[in-house]
Amino acid sequence: MICNTILDAMGHTPLIRLGRMNPGPDSAEILVKFEGLNVGGSVKTRTAYGMILQGEQDGILHQDSVIVEPTSGNQGIGLALIGAVRGYRTIIIMPDSVSEERRKLVRHYGAEVVLIHDAGDIGDCIARCLETAKEMAAKDPNVYVPQQFENPANPAVHRQQTGMEILEDADGPIHGFCSGIGTGGTITGVGEVLKARNPAMTIWAVEPEKAAVLSGGRVGTHLQMGIGDGLIPQNLNQTIYDRVITITDKEAIATARDLARLEGILCGITGGTNVAAALRLARELGPGKRVVTILPDTAERYFSTPLFEND
Repeated sequence: MICNTILDAMGHTPLIRLGRMNPGPDSAEILVKFEGLNVGGSVKTRTAYGMILQGEQDGILHQDSVIVEPTSGNQGIGLALIGAVRGYRTIIIMPDSVSEERRKLVRHYGAEVVLIHDAGDIGDCIARCLETAKEMAAKDPNVYVPQQFENPANPAVHRQQTGMEILEDADGPIHGFCSGIGTGGTITGVGEVLKARNPAMTIWAVEPEKAAVLSGGRVGTHLQMGIGDGLIPQNLNQTIYDRVITITDKEAIATARDLARLEGILCGITGGTNVAAALRLARELGPGKRVVTILPDTAERYFSTPLFEND
């Protein structure tokens, strides 16, 4: 098949059964959907494209439009990629605590980067990123802010694509699903699809320990970039999950390293977050059951972070 653009190659990422990391005979098996192999290297290319397509269909976007979005990373990379293919000027507003690789990837796709200082409260920083985007929109009618935290096209993509791909590839019952909370799009869209197929399944929402908003904890700065933005997103269906658990930066990084060294899967830190949660869920559900989670991105955008320290 010849693709007309790189966007035609999006999706249908593999669902992989963990082997050496499986907790053992007393646990459920774990399947991971590796979005690091997606176009743009992350799951967020899906939602970026979905939001831009919806904006075009609604007549909001036009030839002179400027895409402006506040993000802690992968959504910005996805939007920069889409902007490159569709011909839109793109400006990404990011906390200065995100990895250097994220900034470089956004710029490499031809987009502009505006950095907002993270003084130790990621929620406050993301709020200031959003305020900056709104100010730019107020000054320039050509500015379009997709607003990933509340844009319904975000979870819709996961209902139509990611969740359906999981059902198709699993080709059997799924008893548990867990996902980190960023925009709320993944757990909402995928969770709704999976729970419609098996209403008795268990779904866990996952937060960084240092940004445990749903758990009522304190909000600081953490290393699990892409989730734990210090707010409860409008897109989050808070009735879809059964429990909220927290994962430390140390546990997320250790699990991401194990995925590389035991499974040969080179994923980012939040992939470690999700698998750390999946390991707990697999032990709780027990043998004969199946747990699914998402590896949101690839490890190459974390070279400058503690994920690669001492390597």
